[in-house]
Amino acid sequence: MLLLYCVVESLYSISTLILGVVLAQLIIKAICLLEKSGAIVDGVVSDGASTNRKLWSELGISGEKDKVVNSFKHPLNDKRNVYMFSDTPHLIKNVRNRLHNQKSLRESPDLPYIRWSHYIEVYNCDINRSTNLPSRICPKITQRHLNVDSFSKMSVKLATQVLSDSMAKAIEFYRDYEKIEVLKNSFQTQLFTERFNKLFDILNRKHPAEGIRKNIKNLKWLDNWEEQMIHKKISNQEFLTQSTADGLRVTINSTIQLSKYLLEECKFEYVLTFKMNQDRLEQFFGMARQVTGPNDHPCAATFLQVYKMLSMYSILKPQKTGNRKILDSNTDKITITDLKNIFNENNSTSQRTEKINILQNRIDSMIEEDTEIDDIFDNNIHNYFKSKVEDCVIYYICGFITKNLTKKINCDACLKMIKGEQNYCNRPEAALVNLKSRGALTHPNHFIFNLLSSVEQSLSKYYDNPDVFLLAIDDFFNSTNTVFHFQCKYHKNKVLTYIITHYITVRMRQYSLISNKDQNKVNAKKKKCSKLVNT
Repeated sequence: MLLLYCVVESLYSISTLILGVVLAQLIIKAICLLEKSGAIVDGVVSDGASTNRKLWSELGISGEKDKVVNSFKHPLNDKRNVYMFSDTPHLIKNVRNRLHNQKSLRESPDLPYIRWSHYIEVYNCDINRSTNLPSRICPKITQRHLNVDSFSKMSVKLATQVLSDSMAKAIEFYRDYEKIEVLKNSFQTQLFTERFNKLFDILNRKHPAEGIRKNIKNLKWLDNWEEQMIHKKISNQEFLTQSTADGLRVTINSTIQLSKYLLEECKFEYVLTFKMNQDRLEQFFGMARQVTGPNDHPCAATFLQVYKMLSMYSILKPQKTGNRKILDSNTDKITITDLKNIFNENNSTSQRTEKINILQNRIDSMIEEDTEIDDIFDNNIHNYFKSKVEDCVIYYICGFITKNLTKKINCDACLKMIKGEQNYCNRPEAALVNLKSRGALTHPNHFIFNLLSSVEQSLSKYYDNPDVFLLAIDDFFNSTNTVFHFQCKYHKNKVLTYIITHYITVRMRQYSLISNKDQNKVNAKKKKCSKLVNT
């Protein structure tokens, strides 16, 4: 069965001033033509533009509380329904913009406010710690996420990263673990963030492993929230915009009913709700805008011409790879070995290999084989009543490295050295992992955590040096003179080399990403200033 969605897009094919009845007629005609061509149309997707809301009214679609109508009869088959959807990414952006513009929302007079300032406080707590290398709970959040301008408002990525599970867990971490005073009444903001993160995950499933395989539960929280506004217990400004609320209600109900229809009657194994939004079509429209050059608002005729050009381009464009045959057998051939010899003509090994070899030799000098695990570091290196935020972040990264390493080794002795508790660890530095884990995160062994904590101290001294790897390794081994024990004599060198190398790589990648973001801002300012100078 082929499932298609007729997506309403008024940018090219119709004017924004078109009457709703005419737009409804165009949609019905489009559905009939697609069905006659062999397609099966079960849904119509639109954004929240006023033109598309007129279409909803003409088709009898309503998102009003207790009066929800989210489908209409199929024009060619009375036994089938055509479900209406509001584009999920647009809805999430509208929710984020509403909270940003109003600064606070409230679900009930008996509950604390949902405040935008709580997101800002999490960001400030992340950046105000005096550490050389980044150790943020929410590393993706930047000023552009929080100071929303006219361009940021259109970014789905920025909206979903604010209304994410990572942000919700960061609010909980700083409120309950760090006891930040400003966040003491932030539970409703955390709950609001978690709710829309889960909603977006449900309405944006892309992969078969996460596809909907059974009926999803209806969401009553939106009706309860609007009821508080209807009874004048909260003001209109403390609720979502009516257009956003109606769009959410219609989309949620359409997703539930269409998923049930596909799973039970059409015998689908799973449903990918990502197919129910218009991202792919908007990407295609973006390509069409770029093709037209400065005319980024083409008319219908221009768009049809661009569509034909793009269709032919995909056919005429030569392939980048493929089988080739040399007709002349005497022609000299260049092999991969020849290319490798050119690059390795002067250096028998790459710089990376040389540095790793140096690390392996240094590890050999301070490892002894033994049957017990001994800690080589001072037990007072951490405060076990309450760890710092940096220690919690390092512990989280250690778990990430441990999880990757356990996929590569099968040795029981090595696994015993690197793996910690299974589901929960009562150590203070495990607070962040305990908070974020839903059963899949890995706790590292205490030996690995102490090892990489010492590497972190050395790395923080030379993070801005071009030769950071060798300098950090030298400082680590010079400051750690104790010989320590490792159970497995066969894999000791390989395992520890991988752990230290991978950790330094991950930390420097994080540092580079943040540094590049800051540099982009500087470059943008220089570019503006250069336009004001005559050359």
